[in-house]
Amino acid sequence: MHHLIILVRHLRRIAAFEISTRTLVIILMILGAWVATQKLEFPQTLSLNDKVIHIVVFFGFSVLMDLAIDRHPFWLWKGLPLLIYGAGIEILQYFSPDRTFSMLDWLADFFGIFFYFLLKIIILWWDSSKIKEVETKESEL
Repeated sequence: MHHLIILVRHLRRIAAFEISTRTLVIILMILGAWVATQKLEFPQTLSLNDKVIHIVVFFGFSVLMDLAIDRHPFWLWKGLPLLIYGAGIEILQYFSPDRTFSMLDWLADFFGIFFYFLLKIIILWWDSSKIKEVETKESEL
């Protein structure tokens, strides 16, 4: 896991990676806004819960935002913009004849962001505890 964290930190310093991930986030957000205002008809056999879709999509957006933007704190520079985007989508759906406004959808967006944030905290904590463990063993030698 430590190698993955180092890789992400290295990739963030590469200008082409930064530009391409930011561009990808913008393109996906524009596509997301377009899809959110279109009439969608899922087959009856496909029983995906709308809230699960929101959680997964905003988890993915959180990953991409975290890769694209190396600013802290997370909730100010990544979480808040994503929540505003989610609210904007719900407002667009309010004015769309084929879609509806839903605070529960926006809450599901929050949970997608929160689950990513929680996973990130756990991974960083686990990684730092492993590093401390190695340093303790080395100092005992």
